[in-house]
Amino acid sequence: MQLLIHRGSKEIGGTCIELRSGGTRIVLDVGMPLVKPDGTDFNIRDYDGLAGEVLLDQKVLPQVDGLYRWHKPGIDGVLISHAHQDHYGLLHHIHPDIPVYLSSGTQKLIEITALFSGKSNFLNNTLCFSWPSRFGIGAFTITPHLVDHSSFSAFGFEIEADGGRIFYSGDFREHGYLGKAMDALYRKVAPNIDALLMEGSILGRENERVQTEGQLSQEAATLCENTNKAVLIFQSGQNISRAVSFYKAAKRNNRYFIPDVYTAHILSELSHCPGGQSLPQPGNPGFKDIRVWYPHNLTSLLFNTGREDVPLRYQPYKITKDEIAENLRKVMLFVRPGMQKDLRLIQGIEGSILIYSLWEGYRTKEKTHQFIQDVQSIGIKVQSLHTSGHADLHALRRMVSALQPNQIIPIHTFHPNQYPKLFEAPVLMVRDGEETLI
Repeated sequence: MQLLIHRGSKEIGGTCIELRSGGTRIVLDVGMPLVKPDGTDFNIRDYDGLAGEVLLDQKVLPQVDGLYRWHKPGIDGVLISHAHQDHYGLLHHIHPDIPVYLSSGTQKLIEITALFSGKSNFLNNTLCFSWPSRFGIGAFTITPHLVDHSSFSAFGFEIEADGGRIFYSGDFREHGYLGKAMDALYRKVAPNIDALLMEGSILGRENERVQTEGQLSQEAATLCENTNKAVLIFQSGQNISRAVSFYKAAKRNNRYFIPDVYTAHILSELSHCPGGQSLPQPGNPGFKDIRVWYPHNLTSLLFNTGREDVPLRYQPYKITKDEIAENLRKVMLFVRPGMQKDLRLIQGIEGSILIYSLWEGYRTKEKTHQFIQDVQSIGIKVQSLHTSGHADLHALRRMVSALQPNQIIPIHTFHPNQYPKLFEAPVLMVRDGEETLI
């Protein structure tokens, strides 16, 4: 089995890995970069209007022969670990004849992202694997394993060929609600794998506070209890575990759980996917006090793109700004940049609290920074409450201990050189573009 990391050996984001065996070629993730080669922030809008061939020349697209629309197809399958842009964000450039293997939850999240971005759905050749399952692509046998991560329905992959076996961790952690999935993974994956491609996103930030989702939910409940006005939530709309944490906090305090129409649609759609049946979503008879609000820009986007069916679907659960103003003490409201004007139209909103539940590094981004400033100017206090979507050092070491790899290959990390001193297994440094025999 031959391994070729096209991107990701020394950076977080932009992950793209190729495996070859017996004439079969597969690719693991086709992610959008988070940083440029010089270390500055990557923004895909800087490349608007450029053809795919130009993006390839400028190394925005990884150099994978036979992967893209203008190539003769030479890849037998692409595996997508989960629905974060740094793992699938360049997928729309691949040749439509190349099958994409992913979970149904991942496919649904990618489709929703396209919908709310005003873009067409580019997933036209997908094969959704179930879990547990095992399937073949040419010379490869792939076993997907559910992992705990901040993205719904995220998977790692156990991959076999030529009598060898590797494990690709994707992104994972142990401190979320699916921590038990990691126990199941370690029971099912036999130790002594030939190579472990393991993420190390947390390296360099080891002192960052990591708490469980349950602990975060309890802290949120305390904030709700001590707040006499509305509690606003600023989180990723696709972080389903976090939405569940805040729902539990709202329920403990008899507050209305009020996602915007985007978050409501995500929760509703994922409730039809494996693992999503118990999600708090409007209309689920098991969950009371769930309402939906309609920020102007989001609602206009849906009507202007011919998708008025989405806002109309949640009309029975709509809460107006006047109702919110009349019930501020009972409100937990999901917000994000672009909703400042909506917030200013809610009378009495000053004195409320906004829970910022994202990585602190994002606060320096222009849109986020401006949003927080605007919220504070309204008279809303901002409180950070977050926990990572990635494995802490304990969880990383547990994976190494459980899988007992013959070698660890760093991936999805800015600090690959730390691996040898942190883990009790040989570490093989593989550079981007360097072919390695496993």
